[in-house]
Amino acid sequence: MRDRYEVPGDFTKQKIDEFWDTHYDSDDDDYGDIIDYLNTAENFRTFDEGLTEFIKKHGYVEEDGLSKEKCIKQRVTFLLKKMKEKNISISKKTLEYHFSGEKRPDVKDSSRKIIFKLCFAMDLDVEETTDFFNKIYFDRTFNVKNIDELVYYFCIKNKKSFTYAEELIKKVKNLLAEDSAEASSELVYTNSIREKADVFTTEEELIRYVLDNKNAFNRYNVTAIKEYTNLLNRIQGKKEDKEVLDRLSKVKTNREHDDLKKCGLVVQDFYKNNLSELTTNMDIASVDFMLYVIYGSFLPVGKNGKSKYSFAKNAKLLKIIKSNFPSKKTISDANKEAISFEAMRKILILLEFYAFCFDANEADDDECIDFFDDFKDQMNDILDSSGMGPLYVGNPYDWLFLYCAKCDNPLDVFRSIIDDVCALDDEN
Repeated sequence: MRDRYEVPGDFTKQKIDEFWDTHYDSDDDDYGDIIDYLNTAENFRTFDEGLTEFIKKHGYVEEDGLSKEKCIKQRVTFLLKKMKEKNISISKKTLEYHFSGEKRPDVKDSSRKIIFKLCFAMDLDVEETTDFFNKIYFDRTFNVKNIDELVYYFCIKNKKSFTYAEELIKKVKNLLAEDSAEASSELVYTNSIREKADVFTTEEELIRYVLDNKNAFNRYNVTAIKEYTNLLNRIQGKKEDKEVLDRLSKVKTNREHDDLKKCGLVVQDFYKNNLSELTTNMDIASVDFMLYVIYGSFLPVGKNGKSKYSFAKNAKLLKIIKSNFPSKKTISDANKEAISFEAMRKILILLEFYAFCFDANEADDDECIDFFDDFKDQMNDILDSSGMGPLYVGNPYDWLFLYCAKCDNPLDVFRSIIDDVCALDDEN
């Protein structure tokens, strides 16, 4: 429901209204209008538009009728003045690039630091900083298992300057390097650190906590990996599942059907829906098989004549959707716990969406399921516990899953869209 999005800003409210008021005729399984919408960058706020909105909320006034070049110059001048007052350094060239709208900044550590500098320069509080990261930058905010970002959180919450934050970071890291005391080996989760940081009012409290729990820092995605592992264990096939399928091909008794319920969800899905014979010789315990069943087809990869093609290169979707789209590679990275926050978040959304769709299809007819709200609430619980931002209708990747979730047959719609965007043509 619309009111399930908490206190939306003007842009978010506009996106919510569009989301609920726009309907596409998909009776003939033609999702061209959906794909066109997802491919139109203007339907989603660009980074420069979001940054401009924020500086307008914090003192910037723009003259009417200016050319794009003059608007960029005015905006850059405003921020440079703000940063000079606060002794924050971001190059004029970097600001011009961010306001140009040419490309959304990546989510590397160096870019995250620039985003935090912008937040300090605009005097954003914790809530505004979180909004800026989640709704403009499209990445998690305040990774408090990182010493730098824990300090940024402490300083923004307690209205300390960026200069103060940088000096405190150096102090904490120097003390950590000198500290030889044995630290607690107890596993500390992100939310626990955040809760502790909420009550710190002095740097001494912060420093003492870091020294006492130094092994907890710089080990990321602990809760997210746990959530991912739980989902993967439910969904992915197992070697022994093949024996169940073999028995079911010969005899169909209650015992075999009870055994089928113990198989991975994709194996159950494969059996019940009699998916393509292309999977006949596939390893049902493999990631390839799992993704094939979830997507309903193989994501394109290989060669078409002399041209190489892949989902990341050729799928007819905005780059921000295709970037780190769940694949064999990102699943492998997750299994090695060497994965970016963006990639992990996208995997969690895909796997939870699939599991939720499967469970909804298996539910008794008299079991009332409000698919959209129930999925969104359950998904947001997982994201929140993992220290990640909730589903956001202004994020194109999230929009895809939210749209499917409001349809009558969410998984079928999702698979049809994926199949359509993967269709290769001469233009790609």
